[in-house]
Amino acid sequence: MKRFILTLPLALAACVVGRDYQPPEIAVPAKWSENIAAQKTSDKWWQSFNDATLNGLIDEAIAANLNLKQALARVKEARILRSQTIATGLPSLSGKNTASRRFNNSSTGGGSPVGSQAINIFQLGFDATWELDLFGGIQRAVEASDAAIDAEIENSRDVLLTLQGDVAREYITLRANQQLLITHQALLAAQLETVKLTQIRQQSGLANALEVAQAQAQFDNTAANSPRYETEIKQAIHALSVLLGREPNALMPRFTISKPIPNAKVSMTNLPSELLQRRPDIRHAERQMAIANAYVGIATAELYPKVNLAAFIGLQNLKMTDFTPMGKSWSSASTITMPLFNWGKLQANIKVKDAQYEQAFLTYQSVVLTAFQEVENALVAQHNESQRYDALSQAVTANQTALALANTRYEKGLTGFIDVLQVQQALYQTQTAQVESLATVAQQFVALQKALGGGWQNEARVAEPEKQTVLESILKPPKL
Repeated sequence: MKRFILTLPLALAACVVGRDYQPPEIAVPAKWSENIAAQKTSDKWWQSFNDATLNGLIDEAIAANLNLKQALARVKEARILRSQTIATGLPSLSGKNTASRRFNNSSTGGGSPVGSQAINIFQLGFDATWELDLFGGIQRAVEASDAAIDAEIENSRDVLLTLQGDVAREYITLRANQQLLITHQALLAAQLETVKLTQIRQQSGLANALEVAQAQAQFDNTAANSPRYETEIKQAIHALSVLLGREPNALMPRFTISKPIPNAKVSMTNLPSELLQRRPDIRHAERQMAIANAYVGIATAELYPKVNLAAFIGLQNLKMTDFTPMGKSWSSASTITMPLFNWGKLQANIKVKDAQYEQAFLTYQSVVLTAFQEVENALVAQHNESQRYDALSQAVTANQTALALANTRYEKGLTGFIDVLQVQQALYQTQTAQVESLATVAQQFVALQKALGGGWQNEARVAEPEKQTVLESILKPPKL
């Protein structure tokens, strides 16, 4: 008998219907198309900017962001649902108290009545029920719950990865517009000096009213752009405040002083084969496949018999006020149900789950391809933008030299004022483009690191859950 009890779980496990899940195998390229030496990406990639303010903002966002807190709450919910699923496969015990009134009418074989009476029966005891998981339907449901927990963990990691990228991008946008505003104000100061110079030259008879009007018009046109940069600065601060779980103007006092655009000095990447393990969205899509596969097994188990055991044990009495029990009461029963004819409903449900599994596999493939595309796009964009920034830096130097020469020639009367205005405008445009390009290089670095899936590995808040026994998961809350 003892051997039978020990081998029963193994026998039941052998009866689990449905296919066992196997992670998909996807062919990946051996290297990226861009000619970049593969290096290990730092998990805390934002530290490559060497900007203490940015590091602090990301740490605060991880601790306070509301979207991340919601994602972690969904992980907690999934773990509790797993305990609920396990509980459906275990025996349940409940207290039962019944009161009934019965009328008996007895007679002899000849038809003469012996006695008629109405009696009350009060029962107090316990009810136990258990559905045996003979074909693994509940086991497959637990598999689905395990995969659902993993999926929510990966989703929280994806939210964390997106959060880190959003904070870095908004911070770069903020610093870029601060630098653009500085460039803009320097140009305004230079143009104001030009206006004053032409006015003095007009008073001396060396310039005409047209030149004064042209200088004033250029100054006014440039001044009209100031509110645009100020708007971008304030909106970036608002976005950062909300990402940190605070009201929009909370961070305004922190950024009254302008600072340079952060610039990462290295471009790091990983081998393509490592992307499948680093990207949370890929890992989430794979877990969705595991869930869909488990639901195929759940649907298949509906084709097989269900065995339910029930028992009652307690005491009964004829009077509610009589605390001396008249006798013991017990009962036991078992039921077996099996679908015989349902117009193909169960088979259709299995086909639906198979189709959903196929959709999950196609989604997984699509997510993988999109991930590789994002990395390739980020590599190309960062490489080309870096070259563009170098060219713009040379153009700024050339335009500064040209402006100095134009001013000298104008003051000596060797050239017209329109030449000075044109060179001055060209310098402003290249300086603006240079600042924007540097910001774009930094943004592309952020995009590359996000595409590579780094940034969540060292965060304990989205770490792997501890393994729990069946009883632990039911008798105490799951650990986060």
